[in-house]
Amino acid sequence: MLRLLVLLAVLLSAPAVASGDVVLPSVEFTATAVHQAGAFESKETIHYADGKLRIDRGSGFSSTILDFTTQSQCLLMVNHTYLVMPMDNELFRRYVARPVEITNAHKLKTERIEGLETTKYAVGPDGALDAAGSYWLTKTGVMVRREYEDGVFGHNVHHLEFLTNISFEKQPAALFAIPAGYKPAK
Repeated sequence: MLRLLVLLAVLLSAPAVASGDVVLPSVEFTATAVHQAGAFESKETIHYADGKLRIDRGSGFSSTILDFTTQSQCLLMVNHTYLVMPMDNELFRRYVARPVEITNAHKLKTERIEGLETTKYAVGPDGALDAAGSYWLTKTGVMVRREYEDGVFGHNVHHLEFLTNISFEKQPAALFAIPAGYKPAK
């Protein structure tokens, strides 16, 4: 039983992705991230700078800071506590592309989205995600759109994830730090 617990702890604490397994943007930006799946739609404000991505879900909800340099994520909770844990493998895929060499993506065409020149790639099932689809990537590494089909309760659901209101500007370092007054969750 002890061996099983140790193995489980090792597996759960392993990094979700190696640093070379993602295409990190070379520019700082903020945007509204929209996720549509069937009748469901969510919107979040995201901020990106220097290998860190902050996801704000709105007033009364938690925020998450993904740190690609340490492979960790920090959940900032509304009760002014925080929790640091290994990065969620599925969460980062909504905002950051994986390299063509890993996903075996095929370049389809160039297209303008949100006023940005992008390259559209088709990708087959990608590891644990197991969902084939397409993504649109700028030359600076910003993934502005992703579409895929995924099985939910035995039915395929079309997912559309895209960025709007993209603004390329310097992001304050404080956005990617634990705010003063926050305490570790117990």
